[in-house]
Parts: sequence; C-alpha cells; structure tokens
Amino acid sequence: MRKISGLSAGDYAEIQNLYSYYIWCSDAGDAAAYASCFTADGVLEIPALDMVVRSRQQLEVYKRKDKEMRGDRYRRHHNYGLHLEKVDDVTVRGTCYFHGYNGEPGGLPVLADAGMYQDAIVKVEGEWLFARRLVTMDASSFIPPKL
Repeated sequence: MRKISGLSAGDYAEIQNLYSYYIWCSDAGDAAAYASCFTADGVLEIPALDMVVRSRQQLEVYKRKDKEMRGDRYRRHHNYGLHLEKVDDVTVRGTCYFHGYNGEPGGLPVLADAGMYQDAIVKVEGEWLFARRLVTMDASSFIPPKL
C-alpha cells in the first residue's frame, strides 16, 4: 500500500528544495547558508561519529571547520529515496538516503560515506527548516572537525 505524505504540492516542493539547498551549501562549505537550513536551535546528530551539534551558531562553526579540513578536495552529496510525512500543519518527518563523495581537483570523486537522514522539519515564519537531523551512517571515512 502506498503511503500518502499529506503535504500540499507546494510544501513538498519547498521541502525538496530545502534538501537540495542543504547539500549545495554543505558541499560548497558555505557555513552561513548551511546553518540557515536549520532552526535557531537546530540539532545535527551523528551517533556513529559521537557527534552532536546544537544551534545555528555551532552549525556554522562546524561547517567552517569542515571546509578547512578538506583543503583543496571537493565534496559532492546525493540524496535519494526522499519520503516526507506530514505530522501537522507546521511539522514534517523526512527520511532519505545519501551518498557523499570527495575528490581531488581535476579528478573523479570517490565514495566517502553513505547513510540515511531522519529529519524533523518545521515551518518557521513561512519557511521550512530542519529542527533535527539524525544521520545514520552505513559507512564513512569522514573525520569530524573538533568544535
């Protein structure tokens, strides 16, 4: 049986755009834009890496340090299998898989990690944002920056 999301087409498209914007900002290392994908008290949690980042301010610090650690390498993410489920008018549960790749300039990227996002997404002042991202890693070569 097919699971219906309960979302309007507009809300679904806006949340899909949030997912895309998040990976564009993350891969570019744009710390302020990356953090803007979260609520002011948003949380990024990656249990496999024993990592919890709380608040937009700390998310910006995290992404800035992450970009510094990459050096000249580039980063690419791909989300797929997105499923959204309306909880109420301002809350949505989202789940998708991801693959992350790293590459040297001029070279093809290499798979660096894979896993799943489980998200609490909320509408704040008309904008959909991540309130909490739980990242379940299948495998990773990622070493998180120290905050």
